[in-house]
Amino acid sequence: MLYPNRLQAALLFDRRVPDLEAIMRAYTRVEGMRSPISFNMPESNPGLFYRLYDAAEDLMVTLEYIERPCNPEVFRPALASSYTGILTPDIRDRIARTDTHILLEVSHGVLGGVEGDPKVAAMLEAAGHGPAGATQAQFERRLQVLALMARIAIEHAMPLAVHWTQSDLLLRGELFDALAAESGVPGAVNLHPQLFGPRAAPGEAERVGIRTFGARHWLGREILIEPNVLPWGANLQTIFAFLRVATMPNGYVIPDGDTFGPEDRSLSYRVLHHDAGARLGNGEIADMPLYELVPLKHVAHGFLAPEQVPDANVIDERAYPVDLMPADQDEKMALANEWAEKRKLAEGIGGRFELRHADAPAAPPPPPPPVIAPTPSQPGLPGLSGRGLRSKVFGRKGQ
Repeated sequence: MLYPNRLQAALLFDRRVPDLEAIMRAYTRVEGMRSPISFNMPESNPGLFYRLYDAAEDLMVTLEYIERPCNPEVFRPALASSYTGILTPDIRDRIARTDTHILLEVSHGVLGGVEGDPKVAAMLEAAGHGPAGATQAQFERRLQVLALMARIAIEHAMPLAVHWTQSDLLLRGELFDALAAESGVPGAVNLHPQLFGPRAAPGEAERVGIRTFGARHWLGREILIEPNVLPWGANLQTIFAFLRVATMPNGYVIPDGDTFGPEDRSLSYRVLHHDAGARLGNGEIADMPLYELVPLKHVAHGFLAPEQVPDANVIDERAYPVDLMPADQDEKMALANEWAEKRKLAEGIGGRFELRHADAPAAPPPPPPPVIAPTPSQPGLPGLSGRGLRSKVFGRKGQ
């Protein structure tokens, strides 16, 4: 589902938290300093529930304090993810100790997100009203508001854990606060990498794959990397780079079959587009539309796939290379236009487009661009923010 409207976060506590009004007032004060927002309060139950609405943005937020634990069934999918256990090894104990929780919610529209109900959505459509908050900018605004509310609540009372429902992340309060503080949107709290792979035999290298949860909210598809010998943290950085290229201003999804990587040529991944029902390379049937990233090169980990086209085999596609062009004039023009469009897309985000051919004569390599050292992500974590990859990427069509 693109740009889901109703976003929630639950903060779990092992004690009473009589701070909801202070949290609400701190949030409205901070938000008022960040934006020209002006909330009114159409509904409240002092100390227990506050609903705030800004007519200019059509933005609704609610804060609710509940003196009982969350329904444990809500956490079942998150607890089934090994990623949850990696980030917060004692998460089950934390949930078992929960006595109270604060539920935060953000949506656009006066209906507070209930148009997610198919019956309500059909009624609105029949009345000529589209869904509220149905743009990327509004979706990202909701995510930013919810993260700010959660971090302000954490300042007042550190929770045992935070459940971020947009990506189904469940992690200890301190870690959520750190990741929400250092991540952009989409960032570390917006993508749940679900790890999978075969059990390694004695003496074999571990092979870990990733399937995301959360990318569909921007792309309409999730992202897949099949199990391979690269560290999963390195693959996760590339997933974030791919997602950010697609969602940045003038951004785009790397076309099917093309490759992408940073300008220092330190890595390269091929992108494959799979529709729901397509047969994947491992023989499985895709249960939903996916973008698959296939590692071809990762210099830092000494990885080079046999099908990787050498960096030196660059061809100037604007010279219309005879050995690559079809004989038919219409097909030739269509291919030239395709290359020109891809160049335009890459240059639109400050990157560049290269055409490389496996059998092309190796040209003298161009002077290497300056390499910018990766910026560290959260210490001790595997580059969760993806900021270790340069923002400038280029599409390459290996023939």
